[in-house]
Amino acid sequence: MVKQIIIFIGHPVGGKTSAAHKLTEKLSNSKVIEVDKIKTKISGSMFGKDDEERELWFKEINKQTKESLANFDNIIIDEGFFTQELFNKIINGFEQIKKFVVEITFELDEHVRRNEARGDTPEPIQRMYKLWQSVPKGQKIKPNLLIKDKSLSTEQIADLILKNL
Repeated sequence: MVKQIIIFIGHPVGGKTSAAHKLTEKLSNSKVIEVDKIKTKISGSMFGKDDEERELWFKEINKQTKESLANFDNIIIDEGFFTQELFNKIINGFEQIKKFVVEITFELDEHVRRNEARGDTPEPIQRMYKLWQSVPKGQKIKPNLLIKDKSLSTEQIADLILKNL
């Protein structure tokens, strides 16, 4: 089997984590690396204090990916936002491995609605959305699959990914 890294990107509360875990159920010999857990372990939150701390995130993601590839064929990285530069840091050393990027994103209002349904305030989502929109187009990573249909279930998203791998 060809080893591959599948990376989920997109705004918070878009369903990336749920879709990543659903994909793991459907894709044999796979493992999810949850970046939010790595960030929280290193920084105490999902927001880094400085570039040095954020650099530790990417080194840890890269390390866990490398370790996981020794035992699994499919590594699913549940992230959020990637510029091409950050993507390159994470995949450093995996040039020979197939990579597939899935972006799940909607209009800001939908992300805010979902976040409020969780009982959270809209400010972090609005800030992240604005930050992502400010990244110049040439610096954003181009997804292999863009999902903008907010009506899709996690099952449908996983099936759509499998169909496109």
